[in-house]
Amino acid sequence: CLLVAQLALALIAPASFWKWRHHSHSIVQIAGADAFRAESPAFVGRRNEVGIREGSSNIFRRQTIRRDSNTLQILRGKEPRVTSENNNLVHNKTHPSQSRQRLPRKRKRKYGKRSKSSPATRSRSILSSFEEVCQRERKRRSFDMVGLLNSMVEDLLSGGKQNITSTSLANLGGEANNRNNDGDRNLSQLIIPRDASSLIRLLGRNFAHDAMLQFCKRYCVDIMDASNSSSKHHSKNNGIKPISQGEAENAILYAYTAAIAACSKPPPTSLASSQAPHSATNAKYRSKPFLLSLLNEMKYGYTEEGRSIRPNSYTLSAVLLGIDDVVESTSVLQEFEKKYCTQDSNMEEERDPLDDTILTVQIYNVVIASCSKDSSSIGTGWQRAISLLQNMRRWGPQPNEQTYSLILQSCAENGQLKVAMSLLDEIRQTPTITPTTKLYLPLLKVCAKYGDYKTAWSLINIMKDDALELTTEIMNLYLSSLAKSSMHTRALGVLQEMITGSPVHPDIVTFNTVLAACANADDYEAAQALFDQMNDGVFAFQVDGQQQHGEMVEIRPNVVSYNSCISCADPDSAIMLVQEMRLTRRNREGVILPNSITYVNAISQCRKASLNYDSESILTRQEWNMRNFDNAMYLLDLARDEGIDLNVFVYSASIWMAEAVGDYETAVQLLREMKCAPNNVCYDGVISVLSKHGLHREALYFYYEMQHLGLPATRKTYQRLVHAINNARDPELSTSCQKKAALLDGVLSVMPEKDRTVQIGGPLFLALIKNHGNSTDIGNSYQAARMTFDAIIGPVDDKCLSAMVRVCSSVNKWEDAIMLLHSSDIVNKAMGPGLVSKRALSDAVIACAKADQWEEALNLIELYGNQTEQSGIVSVASINALIRACGRCSRPDMSVQLLNDMQVRYGVTPNELSYRLAIIACNQAEHREMRLIESSAFSLNGNEVSNPELRWWQCALSLLRRMREDNIKPSLQTFSSVVSACEAAGQWQRAIGVCELMPSFSPLFGDSKTDEIDDTEPVNLYCFNAAISACEKGDAWVEALQLYEHIRSMENTKNAVMPNFITVNSLLIALEKAHQIELATSIYKDALKDKIVTPWKFRHDNDGKLRKMMDLHKFSAPMAKIAVRSYMESLLSPGRKVLDNADAVFIVGKGKRSEERPVLMPTILQVFKDEFGIDARIDEINPGRVRISKESIDEFVKTKNWNVVE
Repeated sequence: CLLVAQLALALIAPASFWKWRHHSHSIVQIAGADAFRAESPAFVGRRNEVGIREGSSNIFRRQTIRRDSNTLQILRGKEPRVTSENNNLVHNKTHPSQSRQRLPRKRKRKYGKRSKSSPATRSRSILSSFEEVCQRERKRRSFDMVGLLNSMVEDLLSGGKQNITSTSLANLGGEANNRNNDGDRNLSQLIIPRDASSLIRLLGRNFAHDAMLQFCKRYCVDIMDASNSSSKHHSKNNGIKPISQGEAENAILYAYTAAIAACSKPPPTSLASSQAPHSATNAKYRSKPFLLSLLNEMKYGYTEEGRSIRPNSYTLSAVLLGIDDVVESTSVLQEFEKKYCTQDSNMEEERDPLDDTILTVQIYNVVIASCSKDSSSIGTGWQRAISLLQNMRRWGPQPNEQTYSLILQSCAENGQLKVAMSLLDEIRQTPTITPTTKLYLPLLKVCAKYGDYKTAWSLINIMKDDALELTTEIMNLYLSSLAKSSMHTRALGVLQEMITGSPVHPDIVTFNTVLAACANADDYEAAQALFDQMNDGVFAFQVDGQQQHGEMVEIRPNVVSYNSCISCADPDSAIMLVQEMRLTRRNREGVILPNSITYVNAISQCRKASLNYDSESILTRQEWNMRNFDNAMYLLDLARDEGIDLNVFVYSASIWMAEAVGDYETAVQLLREMKCAPNNVCYDGVISVLSKHGLHREALYFYYEMQHLGLPATRKTYQRLVHAINNARDPELSTSCQKKAALLDGVLSVMPEKDRTVQIGGPLFLALIKNHGNSTDIGNSYQAARMTFDAIIGPVDDKCLSAMVRVCSSVNKWEDAIMLLHSSDIVNKAMGPGLVSKRALSDAVIACAKADQWEEALNLIELYGNQTEQSGIVSVASINALIRACGRCSRPDMSVQLLNDMQVRYGVTPNELSYRLAIIACNQAEHREMRLIESSAFSLNGNEVSNPELRWWQCALSLLRRMREDNIKPSLQTFSSVVSACEAAGQWQRAIGVCELMPSFSPLFGDSKTDEIDDTEPVNLYCFNAAISACEKGDAWVEALQLYEHIRSMENTKNAVMPNFITVNSLLIALEKAHQIELATSIYKDALKDKIVTPWKFRHDNDGKLRKMMDLHKFSAPMAKIAVRSYMESLLSPGRKVLDNADAVFIVGKGKRSEERPVLMPTILQVFKDEFGIDARIDEINPGRVRISKESIDEFVKTKNWNVVE
């Protein structure tokens, strides 16, 4: 077959065939020459890759061999074999077989005929060889283009004699004056300066930065050497024009300008470019130190001492273009102003001063453009842009239309649309500036980016006022702003106006933008209706410049149209649209095949449908999820079968689909089968689905794998990690805050520095602070939480600060809480004058209130509280804590004042707890005053008693009335506090009246029966005790007895409550004061029977024996009298049994109401002496006891003449 093919070619083109045979046999000779080694990586090795094999007879082989052989001849320093036939091959003008029939037209040379061996021809041939290699590799989509270009540059520099790739790039420029060129090839003889700059740009454009810099520095050294030795090595006989020093310096300037511009080029943003392995290498060259080092190397690395190569405006613009940080770019611009605003002393004196104007308006425009791109300035880039504009207006250069356009864009990008609109009005009033559509485009683009359709429409009206012609691009930007805001109805209206009566005709971008608006609004019906009209060819418009004789152009759907419809369709409709796109390959025209974005949108719709479960569906939630999951996997398999490039976006959509249904096995499998490099979105999906199942170890494994791959973590990453640890399956981990904190500390230890901000790592810091604060080790918990808080870089947010303040509050470190509040600068969602959030301020106030530092808390509110905030300065809980603290500090006046100022001054509405705490403070204050009065610390004519406005029981009643007026239901504790305050003041009528207000008590005081008592609310015995005590103080023994009977009547109800010791004690005091001795004794005996009162206790006597004694030290004096009488009467009863022969012992102590002197002791002694004629004595060993001897008891019984039953 090979022989037949060769014979056929020989018959068709015999001359070409034998020339091809000649070149094929000369390949070995060329490969063995001095210029190239036998296996040259530049060309010989590439022949096998492109299909050139021994004995092949295809035409492409002849083209490659001839092209490579000519290139080899040029790189060896010899003349190329130029013929009319291979010249066409080099320039890709015509096929060799057609060279006889179709010869290329010769160019008419203006300056005479160029020699075939001239430097320009040789230079152009070398540049063309590099261009052809780049085109060929780009068509083949090869990632080895950088290596190939590096090898070609290496061969070009070595010249077949030496390889200079081992030479340091940093030292090439410094060897300008020390290098000996004898025996070395000079690149300036092979490549002219113009082609050298073009080759530098070509290498930089294809990311071969190392080879680019290597060639640039070598070429600059050679051309400077050629300039210095032009008289020795160049003459008119060899045909090479001598190079002057000025020409050499200009060549160096242009070469370095091209190199700096290539290094300053921003990294590619497209998916195809970002997937290339060489796209990330530009980062190390695109930095301020490296670019400035190149500039200094150009200026001083190739000239003699005292001289320098002066850069031009393009060089400085290229340097500034590679600096994205607005602060650094501004500082570099200031350095340039100091260096180049005045004439350089090293420059020639005869140079025109106008040529020294290096700092042109273009340089300032580059710096202004960085103001809208910089993210580290935190919203201050627009201020720097306006400052640069003011400087330009003062001392030049004068700003142009592009300057104003960039400043408007900077203001709009930083959220300062009002400033941009004000500046636009100023520009319109400037007579030297004529506004054009270019001035409005940046603002319209920003409005389209952020969805500000109102500002976009106002800009269009301003353009109409300025008589500017509206274009399709402008209307598309306005429609984009509507699409961002999901204003699809208005977008459809604008499109209808453009179709019917507007002079601006829509294009395919217009229709796709409207479809995107419908998709963002999730209106599939509207999108489908417009899509069907486009598909039916309803819309046709005359487009000038595109069709001849005014032909109409139909608007048909393209792949973007299909993708927009799919992005809002249900899963079934999305699959149908994908199938419709696949079927278009049968058409002769209008083939629209699905791409990766198509499948991403379709899979995303499956995930969206899975998350939005329809409760009215006949399928269960699990069946619904599995159906959508199967649809997504079907789409993924379809894309794989169709040969679609399964990029990272397709896999990320599939992984998040698995995350939506909780299938972590499929998510991990998809991540592992990815052929492209995964991104952080893929890992976030895997970590998220693992966290749902509580697999914290696996989630941590994939996080550490992300760090190993250098993928940046997101805020969602740390959120899911925290969720996985807090909801782990391990029961020991889920209940141990210390173990959780240990795992989170491990994540923090490997967290990159750029992630240690609240914007990214905020969830991790918040969880760590909370877990340290909840730890049982109180001593170390605060220190660990504080170290975590101090590890945050930059300003903190209110969540982290509030968590840290709560930790300070739990360990009673209110000073540290105040210090944190003063030193933390919160910017995010902070409304106060000190940029402190409401939550952080409230927690700091609570921390101070817990430590009873209510004055410091009030100072914090006055310092940081925002009086204009509608939601309140602080929270209700913080004010309640302050009211409680003032009550504990015996400042009920401040408690009531805080309650009264909550609505007006602090902007919060008081709740039931607020009133309750204020009433409790009043109750406590009333009890304190009454104790002071009883102890004679204040006279009865004191201010606190004589002035009725300062009686706290009245204040408590007033607050209770306010609660009922504000429809706030008081709690039982609130009622109890009011009753207690009335009891302390002896206001028994009001105490009973308050009890009657209680739902569970009201039936007890009326004519209702006991079965009508409210069983929904438990009865508070404390209120009864307080009411009985109030009746006792007011000498209302009848009402006290009635209340006691009410309590006894509740024994058979659901919420039955038994009277306690305090109830009986208060009632006995009231009956004793009313001289109702018999009634009191009867009630006491009932209490003994019901074991409410148990005076007899077993205690150790003086001899160490355990005996029964009457313990009266908790009794009041009246109750103690009744107890003694009851005991003495029991001695005289006929059925008394003698238990032992010991003395009777009564434990009295100080008594219940004793403050400074005993109360029970003299009362009991007096009762025994006056009523029973017994001389009781105080125990000498234990003075808190009263002892009656056995003999005295027997004598008392005999005196009464009663028989004792032994």
